[in-house]
Amino acid sequence: MQGWFNIQKSINVIYHINRLKDKNHIIISIDTEKAFDKIQHPFMFKTLEKIGITRTYLNIIKVIYAKTQANIILNGEKLKAFPLKI
Repeated sequence: MQGWFNIQKSINVIYHINRLKDKNHIIISIDTEKAFDKIQHPFMFKTLEKIGITRTYLNIIKVIYAKTQANIILNGEKLKAFPLKI
């Protein structure tokens, strides 16, 4: 139920913005927790291009997957970030 509610809210926000500013907007939600599973990133990028996600937005998504870092908070202290690798 919560997932459907969030999707409907997002659609309403996009509709409202498009109506007010006469521009097209999109919200993309990417589960980067699965970024290093067996997904083939080139396939994902080509698929996004085919549905019209290009240039700036596609580059942002590529950076999310290419430059992923993690931080650990240990006893309330944030440790130095380190890159995640496959």
